[in-house]
Amino acid sequence: MPKDAILPDLAKWFQGHDVTCLIYDPVGLGASDGEPRNDIDARQQAEHLHDAVTWFLKNPLVDDTKVALWGLCFGGNVTLSATAFDKRVAAAIAVAPLIDSTGIPERRQPILELAMYDRISRLAGDEPMYLPYVNEDGSIPNGLQIAAEMMPALERLGIPVENRISVQTYYKALSWNLMNIVQYVSPTPAMMVTPEFDKSCPTKEQLACFEIMKEPKELDILKGKGHLDWIFGDVESILERQLDFLKRHVHF
Repeated sequence: MPKDAILPDLAKWFQGHDVTCLIYDPVGLGASDGEPRNDIDARQQAEHLHDAVTWFLKNPLVDDTKVALWGLCFGGNVTLSATAFDKRVAAAIAVAPLIDSTGIPERRQPILELAMYDRISRLAGDEPMYLPYVNEDGSIPNGLQIAAEMMPALERLGIPVENRISVQTYYKALSWNLMNIVQYVSPTPAMMVTPEFDKSCPTKEQLACFEIMKEPKELDILKGKGHLDWIFGDVESILERQLDFLKRHVHF
C-alpha cells in the first residue's frame, strides 16, 4: 500500500505527542519514482529503510539515540528485518506484520516458470509482466487468501490501490524469510501489534514469529479485530499503548 493509505493520520497523531515522523513510499510505489512499478522486494526495502534512517538523523529535530521504526503489514516485516540489521534503531513496532509471503507450495513452480519467462522477455525489450494483486475470489497469485474486509476497508478510507503487482515480486518473496532474521532484532526492544482475527497476515503466523523473538519484546493483541478494521475503532487507545512502549524503552 502507498504511504497515503492510513499512515498520514497515524503520523500526525504521533507528531501531536512529541514524536517527529518520517513517512515515505518505497521505490516503485506510490509517489516514489523507480521502475518497474509495483515491484516489491523486501531485502531492497530493508536496505532503503537503513538509508531513510541515515537521512532522518541529519534532521536537527532528531535525537540519534531515539530513532524507532514503525511498520504495518508488509511494512511490519521490513521493519523487523531492518531493525535486526541496524542497531542505530532504538525500538521497533510491527503492526499486523506479514510473516510469510512465499505462498502455498503448489504455486511455487508455476510462479518460478512465469518469473523466468518474464526475465527472458524483459531482456528482449518487453515490458515487465504483471498479475492482479487480488483476484476476484480474494486470492492472490501465490495462492494465499486475503481477508474479505481488506479491499472494502481501503475503499472506505478512500485509498486508491492499483490492483497489479510484478511477477518478479513473487520470485523475490520466495527467497526472503523473516523467521531466519527476527531473532537478531534483540537487544533492540520490539512491539508486535496483532489483530486477534487477522486473515490477511494470519494471527497464528504472527504469534509464531513473536515466540522466537528474543527479549525485550511486547505483544499487544487487538481483541476482536481483523487485519485493518481496527482503524475504524478505538485507534486512540491502540496508539496510546504504542506510545507508552516507546516512552518506556526510548526514554523521552
